[in-house]
Amino acid sequence: MNNSARAFTAPGKAFLAGGYLVLEPIYNAYVTALSSRMHAIVKNNDSSELLSSTVTISSPQFQMGEWKYEIDNNDLVKIPTEVNQRNNPFLEATVLTVMSYIQPKEKFNLEITIFSDPGYHSQDDTTTRLSDNKTKKFLYHSKPINDVAKTGLGSSAGLVAVVTTALISAFKDGSISDLQNIIHNCSQIAHCYAQKKIGSGFDVATAVYGSIIYRRFDPDLINELFQHGFFKSQDDEELKQSFATALTGLVESKWEFNSTRCTLPPGIRLLMGDIKGGSETPKLVSKVLKWKSENVLQSSELYKCLNQANLDFIDALSELHRFYVETPATYKESLAYLQSTNVAALSKAEYTLQQPDPKLTPFVSLIEAIKRIRANLRDLTAYSGAEIEPQSQTVLLDNCNEIKGCLGGMVPGAGGYDAICLLVIEDSIDEFVDSTKEDIKFENVAWLNLHEEDDGIVEEQVNDYSGLL
Repeated sequence: MNNSARAFTAPGKAFLAGGYLVLEPIYNAYVTALSSRMHAIVKNNDSSELLSSTVTISSPQFQMGEWKYEIDNNDLVKIPTEVNQRNNPFLEATVLTVMSYIQPKEKFNLEITIFSDPGYHSQDDTTTRLSDNKTKKFLYHSKPINDVAKTGLGSSAGLVAVVTTALISAFKDGSISDLQNIIHNCSQIAHCYAQKKIGSGFDVATAVYGSIIYRRFDPDLINELFQHGFFKSQDDEELKQSFATALTGLVESKWEFNSTRCTLPPGIRLLMGDIKGGSETPKLVSKVLKWKSENVLQSSELYKCLNQANLDFIDALSELHRFYVETPATYKESLAYLQSTNVAALSKAEYTLQQPDPKLTPFVSLIEAIKRIRANLRDLTAYSGAEIEPQSQTVLLDNCNEIKGCLGGMVPGAGGYDAICLLVIEDSIDEFVDSTKEDIKFENVAWLNLHEEDDGIVEEQVNDYSGLL
């Protein structure tokens, strides 16, 4: 067992293309990792005076933010017992999954401290604390975590991924890259168990691997594990042995899914706006799935059109990367021109197939793909009754297209009233944000201080948290 303290972080996510289609393992989605990260610092304390193995997880940013789990090493399935009767399904599922996979033989006393960057939660009624060397800054809340509003960046997926990493690192040697697939598989199983459903997994995959083009795993992989007889008879020793064996086999098997690394093209930044609204993703998804099951031909045609728009979006981003590599000077000229115009103006300009401007062609392909994604999502809104791109979001996104430097935007993920995502020329960001500050059309938008990041789980320096632990 590893005794030295270690620290890890996992990113948040912004789901740009592939909403709803990502539920099926035949479609690709484009997901960016974000600079807002979940943090976990793990250390192994002396266990000589303990009666049983213990995992203590504390979240000092929130009131009542401590969970202490006792684990019976002799039990093949490590169902944790929270000694203070505090419920946290994501932590419980993570401890159960990882410990049942690891099967530790010696008693242990693990202490994990978790932090979340400011972007994950409402920043109302908070105080700021810095680490001793000023490299880490966190907001401390006056309420328990369940009473603090989230911003929809994937906090539960990031939490599960980073705590999974911390637990595995305490027992297994190796770098993050060596253990990445095991971390991913454990995290997906734990996240599904906590939610009591098998989601698409894009948020967990992004937390582990970073910005990716994602195609989901076969849900039957996890579903078969959850149908195991152990869940109906948890005292049966043979079923415990069978379940532990099945879990280990699933964690260590090669899952068929896609997680190809990706990045936004140079000079193009993601700008996220938090909308002072709210949407319940499960209700939106259930409406879409109900409509899809009742309108097979119509939904099939719409999914086909939406998928093509998503693929064109991904291809346009790849083409912009090639454009930059092959002719960087011309690429930069195009960026400079786009700083002085906007999507609305460009679409009205004399840009035709008969008289194309080669410098702008790849950018126009991206702009047109975004427009078609939005058009198809509005159709999905109209057909299903799920407010994916509701009218207020349509107006807001159209207003953004009138501002110089904006290449377009969409409602991320499942849509609704939570947020908007824009692609903006990097050098235009400050001017873009400033131009909206006094404009009533943007009064409900709070632009988040976030940016895209390539990496998923990374190891941090423990000393950077000194003064906070």
